[in-house]
Amino acid sequence: MQGGVLSHASRQVFATMRASRIFLGATVVVSVVFLTVTYLEGWFRVSSAVTRAPARTRFLFSAGLDRRTADRAQGTQAGTSAGSAGRRVQEDNAEKIQRDRKTALERVCNVSLPELVPPLSTRQLGHLIVDDEHKMLYCFVPKVACTNWKRVMIKLRHPDIDKPQDISPRDAHETYFLPTLKRYSPEAIQYRLDNYFKFMFVRDPLERLLSAYINKFTMPYNLKFHRLYGTKIISRFRENPSNDSVQRGDDVMFKEFVQYLLDPQAHGPQLNEHWDHYFNLCHPCRIHYDVIGKYETLDQDVNYVLQRAGVANIVQFPPKPKKAQTSTSQLLDEYLDEIGPKEVLRLHNMYILDYLMFNYSLPNFPGER
Repeated sequence: MQGGVLSHASRQVFATMRASRIFLGATVVVSVVFLTVTYLEGWFRVSSAVTRAPARTRFLFSAGLDRRTADRAQGTQAGTSAGSAGRRVQEDNAEKIQRDRKTALERVCNVSLPELVPPLSTRQLGHLIVDDEHKMLYCFVPKVACTNWKRVMIKLRHPDIDKPQDISPRDAHETYFLPTLKRYSPEAIQYRLDNYFKFMFVRDPLERLLSAYINKFTMPYNLKFHRLYGTKIISRFRENPSNDSVQRGDDVMFKEFVQYLLDPQAHGPQLNEHWDHYFNLCHPCRIHYDVIGKYETLDQDVNYVLQRAGVANIVQFPPKPKKAQTSTSQLLDEYLDEIGPKEVLRLHNMYILDYLMFNYSLPNFPGER
């Protein structure tokens, strides 16, 4: 795509996508089915099956879309109140936002295919950090403020630390600082799931994916990812790569990273945690979280979590860095333009359950802005 001119094939894809949004709920069901078999090998196969989806799911998705705008507006309103009366309004708004988020999640969980929501096993609980003293469980999701949340959890376990931000990113991710739920016996696991305060944070799935790409493949210090993933991605998906690129793996293009994600034979059955699905990392259909926070409303949701957990008086969430930088949401459209409409659609459908479970809007497709 050059100079904003779309090919005939691209225009056909966009026309089909626009027409299909009348039947968004039906697309959801078809997409979920495709996710269990393949990563959606063509939009026209999806649209041809649209009319066969149940009305129950059309309601599910249309209701979810209506709530997205309200969710963002409520998040903004929650941060504007002042004084004791204002705090009460803020708390009421936060509680309503949580009810809406949980309702949306439950609706998707109720119609998800059973094979996509398997029973919990001990080995699947490695992302739930345990604080027994304060009776908290935090499911960390990489690239969703998890470094700062880990700092908070370490500070709670080690009161002698002055401020969470004093903990280096390297130390924040050391496993010996923070026990996870998988270390406990089945009985102890169930007790904590039943009785502890549980929370998790999510963000727009493709924004999270782009954040992971930028951090892991464009930063010179991430040699581990360059060697483990970059070299393989370049070897497999780049035409005539240089020997230096194959050996170093430090110049992976976003388009190549997307090709890797969309090729199950390339990455195998287990995705890296930085681009794995929310439903794999935190199991929200099996674990009933008390709070579901969002990166888009981070400040409000952080305060709500600390208040609900009863630790707001002993720990503060690290402040945002002062240096100005282009946000991932601003960059996303630019990167999506690079990969073409078909790949954007397949990428969206790869993460369809994450979009639906947490009420995120469809991404902007190239040519629709």
